Amino acid sequence: MALTEELPIYRATYRLLNMLIRATQDFPRFYRYSLGVRMVDVCLDMSMLIHKANSSYEKVEPIREFLSRFSMLQMLLRVCAEQKVIDTKKVTAFALEMEKIGKQATGWKQYSEKGKAKQ
Repeated sequence: MALTEELPIYRATYRLLNMLIRATQDFPRFYRYSLGVRMVDVCLDMSMLIHKANSSYEKVEPIREFLSRFSMLQMLLRVCAEQKVIDTKKVTAFALEMEKIGKQATGWKQYSEKGKAKQ
C-alpha cells in the first residue's frame, strides 16, 4: 500500500483543491459563500475519501462515495461556468484536472471490484 500523498489521484485532487481555493477568491460575494465554499468543502471530502480508501481493506465503498462527491463537484463547476463566475480559461483547466481524477477513480473502483469478486 502506497502512502496516500504519493498516489496520482491524491496529487491531482490536491492540485484541484488549490485551484479551487485560488479561483473562489475572485468570485463575487454571493457565489463565493454559496458555491465557492461548497466546492472547496466537497474537494476536501474527496481528499479524505482517498485517504480512507487507501488505508482500508474495503476500498469499494469509499471510492463510490468519492465518485458521488466528484459528480457533485462537476455539477457545481458547471453551474459556475454557466453563471459566468469562472472564466473560460479556468473552466478548461478545471475540466482537464477533473478528467484525470475521474479516470483514475473509475479505474481504481473497477480494480477494487475485481479484487473483491475474486475473494
